[in-house]
Amino acid sequence: MAGDQQDFDIIVVGGGLVGAAGAVALALQGYRVAIIDRNHTESEPAADWDSRIYAISPGNVRWLASLGVWPKLDAERCCAISSMEIWADADSSLAFDAYESNLASLGVIVEGGRLQQALYQRLDELGVTRFSGVECKNVEFHHHHTKLVDAAGNEWHANLLVAADGAGSWLRQQADITSQRHDYAQQGVVANFECEWPHQHRARQWFFDDGVLAWLPLPGKRISIVWSLANDKAEQLLQLDALDFVKEVSAAGQHSLGRLRLITPAAAFPLMLQTPDTLIKPGLALVGDAAHQIHPLAGQGVNLGFRDVVALIGALGTPNPVRLPGDITGLRRYERARKADMMAMRMVTHGLHGLFAHEQPWIKTLRGWGMQQVNGHAGLKKRLIQQAII
Repeated sequence: MAGDQQDFDIIVVGGGLVGAAGAVALALQGYRVAIIDRNHTESEPAADWDSRIYAISPGNVRWLASLGVWPKLDAERCCAISSMEIWADADSSLAFDAYESNLASLGVIVEGGRLQQALYQRLDELGVTRFSGVECKNVEFHHHHTKLVDAAGNEWHANLLVAADGAGSWLRQQADITSQRHDYAQQGVVANFECEWPHQHRARQWFFDDGVLAWLPLPGKRISIVWSLANDKAEQLLQLDALDFVKEVSAAGQHSLGRLRLITPAAAFPLMLQTPDTLIKPGLALVGDAAHQIHPLAGQGVNLGFRDVVALIGALGTPNPVRLPGDITGLRRYERARKADMMAMRMVTHGLHGLFAHEQPWIKTLRGWGMQQVNGHAGLKKRLIQQAII
């Protein structure tokens, strides 16, 4: 027996941060939008501190505010980054300061669950239809519309599908878009801690021969860590009890904030570089992790995804009966607009990973010299910060 059929201008497949933000932005442009998400959405995030946190760039903070999303966040659960210190070894360091660059902050740390909740609240205010717990089984691309079908035979029709369904995107696979992949054979270990000394809104990052450790400030005397390690070392770390895990993190971070206490269990996610051969097909646009996956050492993954949405909105414009959102002409504008930013971020993250993973003494000497030169050049540091805060 046939299921129901529903029609929209645009359907976003995937209800994560980028997909939900995209649906908000598209609805504000005047499109009839729906989200289809295979996961069941939660109405309230956990009261505990979320181990998945994001450093949102100032440019994206302003954009989320313009969407009416940022004001819905509890300011007491957000933490501005006022400065950042990076170490390659004892003699090589680099420091960035928001005040010296005439900025309010270098970014703002938010919990993934809290930002997701704010996005869902805004979607509900705008009347965006959300279908959660739906697993699509088939997709058809026709001349002026696309059709999604689930296991029960329910159909959703739209002129444009936006694939925001993650790195393993089902929709990208169904569209026969191939990807170039590089597995770093690493995992990103995440956890939150209370610390003895105040972090003073400073982010800290250490590059080791076998990985990268970042300490990111949370409200109060708390930090969140992301430690990128080879798979075997990450697994060893995850097997430690809480006290031994704390000892490892404290020692690697040079005991910079005194005694630490674990407040959320450690978790991990795999790291890889992934670049699809195209971001578009007639009736389809890829955004977020479906469009690119990079190493997290620069903390730019979700920021890159939000910039995808901004570019897509710019390419589509407002609803127009002559120029439909799924038309390839507008989608090509989107792809052209994103290529340079994506390539630059891919080169930076992949290049830094390779540079700091090198164990040859002359490479270490060269990178140390380079960091010292950048650290002593205020104008260059300011330009680097301006690129990072977009």
